[in-house]
Parts: sequence; structure tokens; C-alpha cells
Amino acid sequence: MDDARDGVMGVWRVSRAGRLGGYLLIVGPACGALSTWWGVLSHPDLQNADSAGVATAVALGFAFFAWWILLRVRLELTTDTIVMVNPWGTQRLPWSRVSAVSLGNWGAQFHTTDGFTYTAYALSDLAGGTRQDERFTDVRRITETRLRLRDGRPRP
Repeated sequence: MDDARDGVMGVWRVSRAGRLGGYLLIVGPACGALSTWWGVLSHPDLQNADSAGVATAVALGFAFFAWWILLRVRLELTTDTIVMVNPWGTQRLPWSRVSAVSLGNWGAQFHTTDGFTYTAYALSDLAGGTRQDERFTDVRRITETRLRLRDGRPRP
């Protein structure tokens, strides 16, 4: 494809609102942990140090959760494969197995020639399960062009 840069035709991530929520899940508890550590510096004793340790552990837990569920999720369309990084794992789907693409409430759904469907959650608002029609238009355009080229059909 002419518009592919280094083999990558497009990358999509969770919506802006979802990413903002993820960053807030990181920053809020981190600020709480920093304030408890400030308290340890002001009044150094074992109880304050324990509280700061617990606050740090909670902040790290929230940061890991936000990163894993919201910030690392993405969809990559490359010249060879479709890479779907979802909260529970990464799927790599070669273009040769793809027969169609559609949009569901939980993201772009890639239908395979053997009847399976793979969902890329990066095209959903994970918090509300709402569709991302505007962003899906680009995914569908690239996918349909790629499938036409693969099958040897002329461009419309």
C-alpha cells in the first residue's frame, strides 16, 4: 500500500476519554502516595512510613490496572498482519485469514475465513461499551482496500 510507513498502515488506541480516565487512575493515587511520603518527611515515624508504603502499593496497583486495561490496548494494521492488543492478550491475525470487518459495541470485529471473529477493543470506549463509528471508517477503508488487493480485485 502506498500510505504504509515502515509496514504500518494505521494504529488506533482507546478513545481520548478512555485514555484520560486511565491517566487519572494513575495520577490520583500517585498524588496521594506522594502526600503520605511528604508526611513521612515532616513527621518521621514507623506509622507514617507504613501508611506511605501502603499508599505507594495502592498507587502502583492503580497504575498497573490503568495501563493494562486502557493505555496499552491498541489496534495495528500492518502490511502483513492485524495486531490486536486487548486487556487479556495479543492476537496476530494474518490478512490471508481475514474475510470481512464490522463494528460491534466492543470494537472492530475481524471475521476470518474459518468463521471465527476477533474483536479489537481499541475501537471501543471500554468504560461504556460505546461504538467508535468515526474511527472505524478509517479501519474499514484500509481493510477493504487490503482485501481487494489480496484477492486481485480492482479498486473502485
